[in-house]
Amino acid sequence: MPHNIDFIQPLASWQQIKNKVRVSPALLAISFIFLLFYLITALLHLQHNTHVLEFTPADTLKGSLWQPFTAGFTESYLHLLLFNLVLLYLTNKVLEPVWGTMEYLKFIGIINTSTYLINLVIYFVGYLLIREERFLYAPFSGGHGLLAGVLVGLKQLMPDHVVHSSLPPLLRIRHLPLAAFGVTMVTTLVKITSTRYLTVVMGGLATSWVYLRYFQLRDSGRGDFSDALSFASFFPESTQPHILKYSTVVYNAVDNILKKRHSIRTIDIKDLSSNVMLSSSDPTTERRRQIALQALNERLKQTDDVEWPSSSEDGEEEVTDNIV
Repeated sequence: MPHNIDFIQPLASWQQIKNKVRVSPALLAISFIFLLFYLITALLHLQHNTHVLEFTPADTLKGSLWQPFTAGFTESYLHLLLFNLVLLYLTNKVLEPVWGTMEYLKFIGIINTSTYLINLVIYFVGYLLIREERFLYAPFSGGHGLLAGVLVGLKQLMPDHVVHSSLPPLLRIRHLPLAAFGVTMVTTLVKITSTRYLTVVMGGLATSWVYLRYFQLRDSGRGDFSDALSFASFFPESTQPHILKYSTVVYNAVDNILKKRHSIRTIDIKDLSSNVMLSSSDPTTERRRQIALQALNERLKQTDDVEWPSSSEDGEEEVTDNIV
């Protein structure tokens, strides 16, 4: 006797999978650029052994001005390309809905480009000091600076969020930038990765923090001066008081100048008669508020059986007696 086959359940499951893996057009465009540059670089290495899309300080100084723009999207190894795409996919679900598509794309472009411009300065100065040609003529590329910057973006939006339930609960989003720097430092010291990998990661961390801290346009103004994105917050909590205390004079001066510059507002006296409302539409604030409410709801569910004190008059008299 033939069995009835239910096609509805598989279709429903497929629809759920499709919704979960839905990719935004912005991320599709970025992924296409990564894949296209990977294929072009592979063909150039096979046929001509040239590094047109990769970053070579000497070539950039001689006129290849496109290299700081293309190097961050260029990977020479397939496993690094796949790692970049997976991490961008996971973080895009958090960053783009809060920032918006245009701000997300602007962040990607600024961090990718400024990371390699910083490395241009680093290796040019290194060449002037040491006079070794490898500082100028060794090509390198990769999106690891961008990935480091994306971790700073996550730190801005959800610093106290636990990374994953299977990992130690003390590992939170705010620890990821320092963890990425530490892992890169170790792999550089044991010769697994080159020094250029480390400088690119450092450039990505630095440029993303400067951009988010002082220049990102938000509903509440320009820049994010919250404690969650302070310079000291990137370090272990035990060292933060010392870092705040012994910060350099240059850092404090720059921080104060930029902070005052972006906090200056003009007030029209005519608008004083209108109702003044505190803006709660800041995406970052809303994101943190949602996470806090979710944690509060989970705590309240665990305390359903607790007997709450009544507001009877006896309780009020008892409290009054105690105060007296």
